[in-house]
Formats: sequence, C-alpha cells, structure tokens
Amino acid sequence: MTGPDALAVSGLCKSFGGVQVLSDFTLTVPAAPDTSVAVLGQNGAGKTTLLNLITRLIPADAGRITVFGQDVLGQPARYLARHGVGRTFQSPRLLLDETCLGNVALGAMSAGRRDGDPAGRAAAALDRVGLAGQAGRIAGTLPFGTRKLVELARALVIGPRLLLLDEPAAGLSAAEEHDLAAVLVALRASGITLLLNEHRMALVTAVARRVVMMDGGVIVFDGDPAQAMASPVVRERYLGAGFAAPADESGPA
Repeated sequence: MTGPDALAVSGLCKSFGGVQVLSDFTLTVPAAPDTSVAVLGQNGAGKTTLLNLITRLIPADAGRITVFGQDVLGQPARYLARHGVGRTFQSPRLLLDETCLGNVALGAMSAGRRDGDPAGRAAAALDRVGLAGQAGRIAGTLPFGTRKLVELARALVIGPRLLLLDEPAAGLSAAEEHDLAAVLVALRASGITLLLNEHRMALVTAVARRVVMMDGGVIVFDGDPAQAMASPVVRERYLGAGFAAPADESGPA
C-alpha cells in the first residue's frame, strides 16, 4: 500500500493578460523517501508561477492541485502551512529589525503552530540549517546568504513534509552554495520531499534525484540529473551547447 503523492498537479493553466504562462501543466511528485525534484527553465518559463499557484498566492485559471491527497485549490495560503507545506522565496522575506530567532518563531505562529514552545522549535530549526549561534542576531545585519538560511529555517519550523524552494542558491557565493547543498541533502535524507526551482547546476546535481524542465508552460524533459546533462533538449533550450557539467555530480555527503 502506498499513500497519496506529496504533490499532484493536473491540467493547471494560468495566464496574465494575453500571456499564457502555464498550459495544461501536469506534474506528480511522489511521497517517497529521499525524493527531490529540481525544476529548470529559462526566466519566464513559469517556475515561480507554479510555486505561487501551489501555495495559493495567486489563483489558477483551471486545473487541480492536491497535496498529500488534499485538494488545495480554494484554500487560503495558511492551509498549506498547516498541512505540511513549507515555502521559501528567491529574495528572503524577513523582518529586518527582528532577531533570527524571532523571525523563525513568527513563522510557526503565523502558520497556526501555537502549541508547545515556538522559541524552542525556532532554535531547533536554526540549528538544523547551521545557524545555532546566530539566534540573537538582527536579521538586517546579516549577509544575504545567511538571510536565506534564516528563511529556510522559518520554513522548517512548521515541520513540513513538502518543501518548495524558489531559487535557493540565487545570490550565494560558491562556498555558501556548497553549504546550502549540504543542508538540503540532509533535509532530503530526513524524509522531507523537496521541490526546487534553480539555475545553479552544481546545486541541482548535488541535491536533485529528478530534474524536470519547463518551456512554453509545459514540461519538455523529465529524468535524472545525468540524463538532464546529456539531453539534447535541455542542452539546446537551457544549458547551451558549450555547457560543461559540474566536475563532481555526487554532491556533498
């Protein structure tokens, strides 16, 4: 017996004005151990729109979205957080005059998690992303890469089963990207299903077990990272003919 998929999107359509961003889009992400899916696509391919539709930040024109078997269309964004879906953004959305601990604890309370000890859960989430020693720092004083980890901790504090990441490596240095990859691999190994939009191929090959590529509002490739690197469709439409794959595709242990 198997449970419902972590995410099932079918027939999803979204347009802005006369521009069709998603057209009959379908994607299934099983709730299986060690699952992580990276979504590739050029700017404007609809990657962020997809996450915004899943998390109910914008309404869909048509289609169906279920999360762990629950239909989420028509539900408020808070419903997703209460049912095990965490989300980060390309640019961190933090209260810059609040501490790291306060920002993460606020994530628990805004999602309706008022049980137990929000501060204790926030401290544990910060520790999980390697920021145990930064709890008292004011978010506005932190480097951009550290702010992104604080936002990741805020997504983790609700105890997600599905984690949606919008370009988590954007703006990071190579060293910060390597550290982030190690955190994401550990989260994947802990049983959290990951769905990430990402341009940085080193992070994709380190973290993702599966790669899908969007173009024209539909999926044009679906396979593992090695297949993606070798795919003529991915190389022609996304990577470019001169792309050289990362030297080490095994990722951080």
